[in-house]
Amino acid sequence: MKKILLSLVLLVVLVYSGIQVYQFIDREFCVAEELPFYHVGPHPDDDTLRVAVIGDSWAELHLMYNGDTLFQQYGGRLTTKPIKCMTRGTLGAKSKDVYDYMFRSQTQEDSICTQPLLEAHPDYCIVMVGINDVWKKRPVSYYTGNYRLIIRLLLANDIRPVVMEIPDFALTEWLKKHGKHQGYLYRVYSVFTGVIQDDITPFRNGLKEMLEETGLDDSVLFIPADRWLPQNHQYSEKIYRKDHTHLNSQGYHLLDSCIVSEIIRDYNIRTKYGTE
Repeated sequence: MKKILLSLVLLVVLVYSGIQVYQFIDREFCVAEELPFYHVGPHPDDDTLRVAVIGDSWAELHLMYNGDTLFQQYGGRLTTKPIKCMTRGTLGAKSKDVYDYMFRSQTQEDSICTQPLLEAHPDYCIVMVGINDVWKKRPVSYYTGNYRLIIRLLLANDIRPVVMEIPDFALTEWLKKHGKHQGYLYRVYSVFTGVIQDDITPFRNGLKEMLEETGLDDSVLFIPADRWLPQNHQYSEKIYRKDHTHLNSQGYHLLDSCIVSEIIRDYNIRTKYGTE
């Protein structure tokens, strides 16, 4: 009898553990299930060019460094149209998180909810995401799959996605000081996902392949990292913070000036040829 009871207890423990492992893998390593689109309605009938910025800590720091104001100032030099920039980012957010935050209920007093930004009817939405997918060793398919869902929701609301290629970064310095234990954990993850520390090339290539294979490349404004990031920058403190992972104030000046220029150019072309 004791053996039977012990076997039953062991079976329950194994089943429970199996469910927990499955839920963990599904939550942390699988692409999100696509949720039904919501629609924010038509764009306001005015002359303002609206731009939203969503994503991870790069978006969060964009707001901290007064990026919205900076963005509008740069835009004012290139067009007579009024420009409004709205940013919301979350430290540590992966691509799946960014997609999830687009569906957060407005009734929640939640600073990470980005749905209100979309309901402000932006013409463009800049998506800054990918660094955490790389350093937390998520599969490339996880990154590209969730990015595709983000793009589809934006396009369903007539918002042109601005797809930012993952920028150069190096977490080695940060891990030395703050995250050795996390480094060990993510090395274990890399055994299963094949992602190498700080190796962004497969993610960059995967993003381009996804855009081409799904036919989304003609529907987005793609900005490669080398369009704004100086060659041989060597994580210079002129543009990077000491962690070699995030931009400083001057770095955001460089980034925003490029993005504004690309958006204005794209907007003028689309307006001229009737695609806006």
